[in-house]
Amino acid sequence: MSAIFECMRQRMPWSVARVVFRSAGVETGQGWDKTIAKHADAEMGMFEGPLLDAISEHNLCGEKFTKIYDLSVEEHTEVQKHLAALTIKQSDFSDVYPLSLSEDALQNTDGIPVVVDVVRNTDGIGVVYANAIKLTTREKILVQEYTDEPERFTSEFDEIVGLKFKTVQLFSVVWVPHEHNSIEIRTDYPDGMSTDQAHAVQSSIRREFNQFNLVELGDPVDLFGLLESIYFDESEGQVVELGFLTTTASVKLEKMRKPNMDLRLEKYHMSGKQGLGTPIEPYRISVRWTIPLDDLRLIPELTLAGTARGRSTIGSVGSVGISGATVRNCAGRVDYEFVLHRIRIHLAQVEAKAEEK
Repeated sequence: MSAIFECMRQRMPWSVARVVFRSAGVETGQGWDKTIAKHADAEMGMFEGPLLDAISEHNLCGEKFTKIYDLSVEEHTEVQKHLAALTIKQSDFSDVYPLSLSEDALQNTDGIPVVVDVVRNTDGIGVVYANAIKLTTREKILVQEYTDEPERFTSEFDEIVGLKFKTVQLFSVVWVPHEHNSIEIRTDYPDGMSTDQAHAVQSSIRREFNQFNLVELGDPVDLFGLLESIYFDESEGQVVELGFLTTTASVKLEKMRKPNMDLRLEKYHMSGKQGLGTPIEPYRISVRWTIPLDDLRLIPELTLAGTARGRSTIGSVGSVGISGATVRNCAGRVDYEFVLHRIRIHLAQVEAKAEEK
């Protein structure tokens, strides 16, 4: 069980892990340390299967950066057929899947994505890749833990930050849903990963898929139109972050500090719009939903991150405004598929409005 706990700790935010533990019937403490200590000497064999299943599902859906590519009906059928017939070659990654390799073992990998699983369920068919990547994270240093005279530093610096270099394992998924003629490329987006790295990992998985010579994936679906579609639909979740432009040539970025509050209805935000008298132009949005599931609450979050320049070139994908969506805080299929369903609904609405013009 120690390996399962460690894998969960590496890959899941505590808010997600708490949901996973409770859905498996595992009692939790306050945070990781107390939960692990609570079960250090307990017999946990009965929970091993449910937790491994939950980790497998989280590998498909947890903390993902997702790009969507359209397919024709014929391409969709051919891709699903090919992926379903894939075989998995033995590798260090496949030997421990659905768990992750230890950090020491990751040092011996070459970074090339390898197939570790082929998943078939009621939502679709997908291929899971594993690889390692080096990340640089910034962590606040508490100087009082390292010196008896912290005031020597705190009087001169507001914050002292250290850089930590770490090798982490990623799970990426090429997913073909049953009900939509499309492919989703879902790549892990852990803390410390830059936007450029996220796009680079996406490109590497796209290259791996293109080697099947089934269909050449070009530009992903542009999600830029979803910004206004979601923001102006006040029934759609709770906006917790919004970046926008005004007609008075200012750039704003607003965030909600309290949970269960919608920035659309926040007094300062509403007063500002009223005083402006003209529409705002969103370029970034984070929206959160609350989904009751039995005695649990799922709280997935979607971020669509453009720039204050508006629709512009991103990397090598042409004139796409927003090429990918960040979907966080998902425990598994239920909440992730909910978010993708909302994305598709708004894409259809944006397309319908475009056709009316």
